[in-house]
Amino acid sequence: RTGECSLYCAVIVKRVDEKTRAKTALNDLLRSE
Repeated sequence: RTGECSLYCAVIVKRVDEKTRAKTALNDLLRSE
């Protein structure tokens, strides 16, 4: 049960991290122009 929770948390964190990275990349692109 605890292992399942950790797995879910890991997946959620990974997705959030990807979104954040995409946003950061977008901001960098807009700024560089």
